[in-house]
Amino acid sequence: MTSATSPRPAPARTRTLARWAGPVLGLIVALLAPEELPPAARRALGAATWMVIWWITECVPILATSLLPLVLFPLLGVASTAQAAAPYANELVFLFLAGFLLAAGLERWSCHVRIAYRLLALVGLTSRRAVLAVMLATACISMWISNTATAAMMYPIALAIAALFPHGEAGADVRAALMLGVAYAASIGGMGTMIGTPPNLVVAGALKELAGRPVSFIDFMGLGMPMVLLLLPICWVILVFVCFRQASRLGEGGNALVRERLAALGPVRGGEARMFAIFGLVALAWIFREPKPLGAVTLPGLTQLLPGLSDTAVGVAAAVALFLVPGTTREGEHRPLLTWSEARLIPWDVLLFFGGGLSLAAALEAQGLTSWLGRGLAGLAGAPPVLIYLGLALAVVVLSELASNLAVATMMMPIAAALGRSLGQPPELLMLVAGFAASAGFALPIATPPNAIVFGSGAITVRQMARAGVLLDLAAVAVIAAVIALLGPVLLGVHR
Repeated sequence: MTSATSPRPAPARTRTLARWAGPVLGLIVALLAPEELPPAARRALGAATWMVIWWITECVPILATSLLPLVLFPLLGVASTAQAAAPYANELVFLFLAGFLLAAGLERWSCHVRIAYRLLALVGLTSRRAVLAVMLATACISMWISNTATAAMMYPIALAIAALFPHGEAGADVRAALMLGVAYAASIGGMGTMIGTPPNLVVAGALKELAGRPVSFIDFMGLGMPMVLLLLPICWVILVFVCFRQASRLGEGGNALVRERLAALGPVRGGEARMFAIFGLVALAWIFREPKPLGAVTLPGLTQLLPGLSDTAVGVAAAVALFLVPGTTREGEHRPLLTWSEARLIPWDVLLFFGGGLSLAAALEAQGLTSWLGRGLAGLAGAPPVLIYLGLALAVVVLSELASNLAVATMMMPIAAALGRSLGQPPELLMLVAGFAASAGFALPIATPPNAIVFGSGAITVRQMARAGVLLDLAAVAVIAAVIALLGPVLLGVHR
């Protein structure tokens, strides 16, 4: 799950300028907006401009910007306080909260570390296979745990493995590929599940609010997992066969390192075993919540027994269980799997960011601004859908290199929905394109926290990251457009 915060704060002078630019440009936009728009719509457009500038520049904490709808919308006559506040309690906010709490439990009991070492030992640690192993481990963990935390956990492992390779040009190439593999796999893995990264939750919420099309956890995986399965090998090929082609051999020391660290963890028992059990059960419940037709056979779903069961209910039930189920630490201490002092450390500001984005999207929709924005793009009507998807994905990827992924996804949802309606395309598909593309920023250290983490290690240069990242950006644009074009209509039941 991608962090909502920027890895490196902007200089104080830049932040001060952006703080003034938000309300000033918002006022200018409201005053100069087309007269065809009603007064309330022009004021809503100005408020949106203010929020977007503050979100993108992060000149104030995202928590403060995310609360602006509760102040601005009632004062400007855009929406009542109750209307502005309702999206903050969207059920997906609580699904996201459940995902954060599950991730905190996995980290508390070191489940993620065991998963990483097991995958490394499974794939092998010889030459290019070491890069593949690290990437597989990183992506697998990142589907459920913060991208930032995953990268922070995996890059020391990657550095330790890299140190075992001989020095020289070949060894340098392997070390660069390992470090970039951690950063890129952390972002790619987050695309796989609805709770994998904040932009995914933004898309899911916007699909329900703006397109009237709720998407289930398993439906989202049906789109996200193909992207992961395609982008991971493409990324690996780019790293080890295109950008860093010098191969090297890793001796027995690499396997010994993994075996040693895995042995130090001991057997799975106590609280770790119970944490794995709860995590496995909630994953199965998400997958089998609804009946699954398999040709002539249909697998039963939990909703046949509990018709009101939702993905949010499953996730929150598991999160509550963490505070109730006891576990035993390696030191013999009996305690709950998760305590409130540990739960307090999850990124609560992201939850409010999500609510603020939904509130802004709802206000723009209610004031007719999304339709107005879409009509301005009607000149694209008649273009093949895949070209529309490619153009939109490319624009969002470029923007995500310079701004918070979460801010870009939030800003693009109403625009993508309006674009779809104006072009006669299902808005759901364009919103999915924009949402997934917001997670694909690979070329610059400032694009994502995982990029910044591995760059901060000093093992790679900006030039190395840009060279591999631009190629991966282009590959991501193509994969996102292709997957949405081919699978989106089938999984979501929409027709072009």
